Amino acid sequence: MTRSPECPRPPGSPAGRAARRALRAARLFVLALAPATCAPPVQGGSVVVSSGAVERLGMLCRWGRGGAEQGDLCPRDGGAARPARVRRITGPADALSGPLAAGRPGDYVLENDEIAVVVDQPGPGAGLAESGGNLIDAADARARRDELGQLVTRLGAPPRQVIYRDITTGGGEDGAAWIEARGAVRGRDLAGGALSVTTRYTLRPRDRAVLITTSLRNDGDRPLEALDLGDVVHWGAAEHVAPGAAPGLRGEHEAPYLAGVGAGVAYALAPVGGAAVRARSGEGFSDATFARQAALPPGGRAAYQRILAIAPRGDSLAVETELFFLGGGAPGGVALELVDGRGAPLPPLAGKATLTPIAEDGAAPPAAALDLWLRTGDGAPLAAEAPPGLYLVGFEGSGRRALGSARIRIRAGEIAPARLTLSGAGRLYLSVHEGGASVPAAAPDPLGPLAPARVSLFDAATGEALSPPRLALMGELDVALPPGRVRVVASHGPEYALAEATVDIADGGTSRLDLTLERVVDTSGYIACDLRQHTARSADAGVSSAARLAWNAAEGVECAVASEHNLASDLQRDVAALRLETRLRALPGVELTSGRSGAGLGSLSVFPLGGEAAAPREGALRWVDETASEILREVRALPGERVVQVSRQHGGGSPLHGSGAPQAAPDPGPSLLAQIVGDGADAVEVWTGRDAAARDRALEDLWALLRASHPVTPTATSDSHGLRGAEAGTPRTYVAVADDDPGRLDVADLVAGLRRRRDVVITNGPFVTMRLGDTRQGGVASARRGSRGGPLSLSIRVERAPWVDARELQVLVGGVASGAPIPLEGVRTTPAGALLDEIAIPVVLGAGGGRRPPRPDARAGAALGDRGPGQSAHGAISVAEDTFVVAIVRGRRPLEPVLAGDPGEILPFAMTAPLWIDADGDGRSLGRAAAP
Repeated sequence: MTRSPECPRPPGSPAGRAARRALRAARLFVLALAPATCAPPVQGGSVVVSSGAVERLGMLCRWGRGGAEQGDLCPRDGGAARPARVRRITGPADALSGPLAAGRPGDYVLENDEIAVVVDQPGPGAGLAESGGNLIDAADARARRDELGQLVTRLGAPPRQVIYRDITTGGGEDGAAWIEARGAVRGRDLAGGALSVTTRYTLRPRDRAVLITTSLRNDGDRPLEALDLGDVVHWGAAEHVAPGAAPGLRGEHEAPYLAGVGAGVAYALAPVGGAAVRARSGEGFSDATFARQAALPPGGRAAYQRILAIAPRGDSLAVETELFFLGGGAPGGVALELVDGRGAPLPPLAGKATLTPIAEDGAAPPAAALDLWLRTGDGAPLAAEAPPGLYLVGFEGSGRRALGSARIRIRAGEIAPARLTLSGAGRLYLSVHEGGASVPAAAPDPLGPLAPARVSLFDAATGEALSPPRLALMGELDVALPPGRVRVVASHGPEYALAEATVDIADGGTSRLDLTLERVVDTSGYIACDLRQHTARSADAGVSSAARLAWNAAEGVECAVASEHNLASDLQRDVAALRLETRLRALPGVELTSGRSGAGLGSLSVFPLGGEAAAPREGALRWVDETASEILREVRALPGERVVQVSRQHGGGSPLHGSGAPQAAPDPGPSLLAQIVGDGADAVEVWTGRDAAARDRALEDLWALLRASHPVTPTATSDSHGLRGAEAGTPRTYVAVADDDPGRLDVADLVAGLRRRRDVVITNGPFVTMRLGDTRQGGVASARRGSRGGPLSLSIRVERAPWVDARELQVLVGGVASGAPIPLEGVRTTPAGALLDEIAIPVVLGAGGGRRPPRPDARAGAALGDRGPGQSAHGAISVAEDTFVVAIVRGRRPLEPVLAGDPGEILPFAMTAPLWIDADGDGRSLGRAAAP
């Protein structure tokens, strides 16, 4: 081991020492502190990964950038740190980089030699923020690449945003710099109260953490009760984690801090003072509360503090080391040496090194704040700082795995080498074709026809996934794998059968495999749409537009709506750049979300949008402090025709646009939803992502709307913010159109289908359609078209690919199940290879209601027509008054191996749009008019 000499302490003023004491007071995690070789100053430098061998790990020094002297962990540079500073952005060179970087001219940069953050100027906010004055970018000062969405001040329950009106900046004698945003929460949000708010962002020289202090004053004449004080973090491209919780946080939790791990940088948000942070997290966000139920009498004041730490690497070890150092600890280091089975050194490999704390002398191992791992790259060094402790070190990546673990002890100020012997590796070259696709006779495109696919790789013996799903956009995939037998599964959405095979991977060899995808489900006349999804232009998503579109194509989505938060976006040019025009149509849209417009609901999605509403957050559409009905009226005033879709949140969305009512309070959602639909909303999103429980609750709201004579189109969207566990098109909405070719899609016809025809299917797998006589789902079947009291035929067709399960069909009349579920057996196989059930149910317009049992000699007779193989008749449904009918299909086997996760969230489900029945023959049913 290489031991460091005594480390110098940089000078500090009394104010600086006070600031450091405040940061140390955070006590961010439970980890036994080893005796420190050097008592470290708080945030006195960066975590810099060594670019050399063990002897050159002097670059790991926390007290400077390091030197060339071998073994010198803490070289004496003899110079004082430059002061922190504030400046305005005047051009691209002043701003941070990266697809999530939102800083623009006029915004404020607060930086030192270690980190930089951006606070946006007063005026319209970015992403989900209703105003400027919030932290929108954060990065290491050298890399200057931002992967954070935004940090928005959030007060109260329901959540209230601060509208910051002005910003001042300054500095202190200790070299600190600060940005101070002042604003208020006023008006109807506080029921007559008035709350002044000031938030100061402070950064000292050499610190890798920004101290954020928010002060409140009640300027009203009424007391303010039950104020929860906190922030909403939109993590952007960083995966959010917390101690004791699995990556990709969901639900309620309490922890000493929250963290977000990106590809090249990581973040940690923690309270100052030792208290835990209470949070509710969902896809892409965490709602963090630092003080609960604060009460302010008139003239009363309150304040809360937290820090945002920025680690210069994108791995959990970087987060843990930053917080360990911030809590007063002196780190050591780990250096990896990778060798093959013969002991020959291997070059740096892209992968993941794990550090698992282990017990010592029979005691329990120290509690690590996170599962510790170090991201490595094929051109990056394999060394980094780490908290002291006893660890087992492992490695996996680039098709190789450690054949065993290395036991190391890391001490403060010392470097512990870890030698790992790795397995061999082979390669798989996969070619994916689409059945029936032909190469044009004269194709100028050298890439040839596209065959986009999602490829999953499994250990054939254990069934364990070898990696996250891979994208084969151009029909080819070249991947390194460990030796062994591998199951390869290619998919292209629920309309296609799986293409799979087992292949042997040899050490040092290349295996080749050709797979062909066959489309088996007939969805003619319908186009597969995902009507709400996000890219990095939304503050809470970290996916580039190219990656988002490519995965849409791989999942068989044919129509995708760009729905960034409060920012209109059109991705069709990106579609063209990817040469996907024949497979995918992107529609420009926007998701209008705010504390007011979404209170009790969620958001309003508007599409398609053109130049007349190119930048809603800059003034084309007002949304700050607007109700949903007010926004709807403004949308309808725009020229042209567009769809307005209401997203009903049931506790899963960001608190800045989800239902924020206290749990004990009545849910205002159903009545507000009825009001918005009554004001002219076209569609209600009843199924969002994988949340099956929320879907079932939303369906109850839908039935109530329809019974109250509010006809509306039900939709399903992925609302995808990432790529894993929130796949594009899962679920999706099939919309009936005249031409279902994505390359020739008539957008006006699609809009008419959602607004007026309402003929849709929502599904994550099965495809179900329904008609009553000659009226399809979405339409009105009237007694004027048949003999009153005579039977009509309710014909239901259920088709699915062989890997998609469908076990039962439930018919609902007026939102109530009509009889027992009907078993589905897939009794026919179509010529294309799909499994098919066709169900015929007599419907009698007359007295009584519900489903009658079938007669012993039941045949459909003339009303039902002749049934072919695989068709079956069931007890008649009697309809005495105007109502609606819906068909729902459920499966019992999860959608594996394509989807992974909680089995209850990936069970097959499909539903038709309502089919309205005009029982009295007046040409209308529950507010919906029959076609002439």
